[in-house]
Amino acid sequence: MSGSRDPTWVFPAPCAEKEVRSIATRWDIPLTVAEILLRRVSGPDSAARDDAISRFLNPSFRHLHDPYLYNGMHRAVERICRAVVNREQVSVYGDYDVDGTTATALMVEALQTLGVPVEWRIPHRTADGYGLSDRGVELLRDTAGTLVIVLDCGVTAVEQIATLTREGRDVIVVDHHEEGETLPNALAVLDAKCARCMYPFPGLSAVGVAFKLLQAVCDALRVPPGRILIPGLDLVAVGTAADIVPVIDENRVLMRFGLRRLKKSPRPGLRALLQVAGLAGKELTTSSIVFGLAPRINAAGRMGSAETSVRLLLTQDDEEARNLARELNQLNRDRQGRDQDVFDSAHQQAEEQVAQGARALVLADERWHPGIIGIVAARLVEEFYLPTVMITGSTPFARGSGRSIDGFDLHAALGACAETLIGYGGHIKAAGLSIDPQRIPEFRQCLQQVAAERLTDDLLSPRLYLDAEARLSDITPEYLKAVARLGPFGPDNMQPVLVSRGVRAISDPVIMKDAHLKVEVEQDGVTREIIGYGFKWAAPLFYDAANRSVGAVDIAYVPEENVWRGKSKTQLRLKAVRRSEEHGRG
Repeated sequence: MSGSRDPTWVFPAPCAEKEVRSIATRWDIPLTVAEILLRRVSGPDSAARDDAISRFLNPSFRHLHDPYLYNGMHRAVERICRAVVNREQVSVYGDYDVDGTTATALMVEALQTLGVPVEWRIPHRTADGYGLSDRGVELLRDTAGTLVIVLDCGVTAVEQIATLTREGRDVIVVDHHEEGETLPNALAVLDAKCARCMYPFPGLSAVGVAFKLLQAVCDALRVPPGRILIPGLDLVAVGTAADIVPVIDENRVLMRFGLRRLKKSPRPGLRALLQVAGLAGKELTTSSIVFGLAPRINAAGRMGSAETSVRLLLTQDDEEARNLARELNQLNRDRQGRDQDVFDSAHQQAEEQVAQGARALVLADERWHPGIIGIVAARLVEEFYLPTVMITGSTPFARGSGRSIDGFDLHAALGACAETLIGYGGHIKAAGLSIDPQRIPEFRQCLQQVAAERLTDDLLSPRLYLDAEARLSDITPEYLKAVARLGPFGPDNMQPVLVSRGVRAISDPVIMKDAHLKVEVEQDGVTREIIGYGFKWAAPLFYDAANRSVGAVDIAYVPEENVWRGKSKTQLRLKAVRRSEEHGRG
């Protein structure tokens, strides 16, 4: 939402000053950080609240849930342990995105460490399609595994798993997607989103569920954590961050220790990837993965075969790792080059549908690259703030990828249009589909009708949720150090957004790369530098060149430490700006 001109500012409810001061004293943090913490962590009484805050600030492996709370976990563990004891051939099948490839690498590496012969397969996005398709069954037929472990897909592959079972293979499904009308008749289905599953946290990514399975296996076989679980945490962090799952509960623990592993002792492939991404030696965050590592890992599946990514994640050879990392980096550059052409074409269709009053966009062109449409759909959602589905391909069927906005369940909406589709799957905010190209107009009409019924006017304006008000004088190195304790950040625990009212520019706004804004502002004699990516349009709010006047503005921002050539300074990353409600214009 960077650069958005008119988000709805959502201010937090007031906090009790006594409670804020108590937390600030107890945990030795600034009042502003204590206020943010109080809003994010609560309890029915002060004792419960203090315990919740302690767990939040100090994530521990002790906070992980019992893996046997998953339905089917006992059967899955018993079967894998039998394969380990008998040195039985196992086949691993994973999806082609970052979550699927990291889950595949994690499982393959663990089984190999346990002495199990393993074959693995990853579908080709174009040739094989999404998930465990009929083509996926053919890929598995080329393997000798009597036990098949399916990762990041499978929960809706009822017919395909029935086929594998008839052929004498036991199947364990490790997934985190929404179930269909019926569950596959697998040996075990580990998926917390299934209605019958009592697992207390449904927010794990597939690599997180795979970690839980291995946690139980290691416990059953008395394998120490340092042999399999801890070395795999870098993979868990990458897959978890890339899949945009909530960074709370168990994910908070896995991300905290996974980022630590990624920084201190990453596997050769990730170390090489950090190097080509320009992240080596830098402080690593969830954003580092989402914007630095994930696009490069995903590029293999989008532009070619995701097998390249799995090979990178599994290799122990530094030279091979460097070569594969360079290959992925080049694939990502190629992908970026194609993005703009697809975006320009889709943007024109989107404008036409918006002009007709559509509340959901269904865009189609058989020439678009199937590996790019999801990324472009996300960009269009950011610009138009409407649910967007992009469809490409023709024979034997077309494939689509969709992204949604807050308040609109895209997976449920596709369910309402299921009669027009061959198949669909995914999440509330992101989903995929397959469709007969002849039925695209029918599907478009259906989805737009569903959106018209379910999207109220108030949902069509992006919301900017604010965490606390602050004076510029509150933004100190001590604040940055304290707020870092609230990390790792991500969905459901985003970097805190602060508001400062009535600030004024003390320098002419500088426009960088014809898109971004940099300006020095002042409040109460304290100055700070603002950087606003995509905020070129906001320069006149800070300084009206025509009238040679400086305006007072309210700013919403994320304070950050900017390190350049060894020197550090505090910088405010702009999220939104408006004319000051309190001070008017000067």
